[in-house]
Amino acid sequence: MSESIDAIELEIPARIADLEFRISVPRDWKPIEPPAEEVDFSQPGNFFPLLLVAAPWAAVVLTVAVRPGFEEGTLQDWSLYLLDSQGIRPTEFGLATIGNVQGLIGQGRQQQDDTWLQIRFAFFEDGGRLVHLGLFAPEALSASLDAVWRTALQSFVLARPQGQNTPLGPGLGISPQPEVKVPEVEAVAVPEAPQPEPASPELVSPEPVSPEPLHPDAPQFTEGDFGHYAKSDDLATLDPEHPVNARLRDQGVGFVPNLLETDVEAKTAKLGAGAIQATIRVALGWFVNDDGRRTVVLDPDGKIQISLGLVPTEGQSIDGILDAIEAEATQSYSNPEFLRLEDGGISALAIRNIVVDNEPVEQVHMLTPWAQDTAMLRARVTADPPSMRFAANYADLILKSVEYGRE
Repeated sequence: MSESIDAIELEIPARIADLEFRISVPRDWKPIEPPAEEVDFSQPGNFFPLLLVAAPWAAVVLTVAVRPGFEEGTLQDWSLYLLDSQGIRPTEFGLATIGNVQGLIGQGRQQQDDTWLQIRFAFFEDGGRLVHLGLFAPEALSASLDAVWRTALQSFVLARPQGQNTPLGPGLGISPQPEVKVPEVEAVAVPEAPQPEPASPELVSPEPVSPEPLHPDAPQFTEGDFGHYAKSDDLATLDPEHPVNARLRDQGVGFVPNLLETDVEAKTAKLGAGAIQATIRVALGWFVNDDGRRTVVLDPDGKIQISLGLVPTEGQSIDGILDAIEAEATQSYSNPEFLRLEDGGISALAIRNIVVDNEPVEQVHMLTPWAQDTAMLRARVTADPPSMRFAANYADLILKSVEYGRE
């Protein structure tokens, strides 16, 4: 069920370039009078503000602005140039309908002082005019604004369209749930699909898969220790400039979360997971990527992916959420097998006997309460069958390490 908001339609008269439009915003948000000074359009990043509307409860602003289009390139070229000039890297970007025009929409992250902002953006060209819609919010608040942004885009009506003359461009195809693959790894490509999770060995393959000790005298860890799941002795995979992390960042997939604490002897590190507004612990040797919507823990061998994100409850019970996941899997795969289990405060749905990209995989969804009752914290685990028990137990340990409101 889609969330709706109490909205009011605003009619914005033309302030420049005959740009008159209608748009719907939350009823309790407050319009801010745009500045009246002239704008120097010789500076490529400068826009003329047409609308500023602020939330009454936080530093959240919805804006519409315009500038002349550029002489060359596609709308995609213009958009990416402008985003880059503002230090915004898109984590979502693609072709879309914006009211009664066609354009590009997406999301990105921007750092201002010590705060990370989640930036929703949309661009379209009409009659040589480049129009930008934006919704700016601290990352901690961003997840609750999806309905506001969706309403703004769907309600936007340009009063006097003049015709779109600039090619849109191919679109980057960065989706809200992009599949994150470690570059230059020739192992099993890990798909992003409904992914359930076991909380006990009965859910998955009976034989655990664990790494060999890195050194003969290395400490022996049990399955309840992060060290058991470590793939290295150092922090190399958590370095933002590691070639894999740099490539993911440059492709607009996401960023390495902030490293808060390390325990090399225990082979674990604590990270700030912005997507779930919490801290987590991970084992050394795994890649971790955060795009503001999910935090993904990636096996360097390419066989395991653990994705942490929030699932809005919208009045649903845990069983209702798992029912929806099971129904989706039933439609997506020919003969999936399901198993549910609850253990240690974690509810899990395992899916077996499925094939993705011609490879057999197993998937697990693990649900546990989040910091607020508006959502559940979900770990989505995908692995090849021999690796699933190891992957699920590791995901279980990560979930139990989650802490809220401390860092």
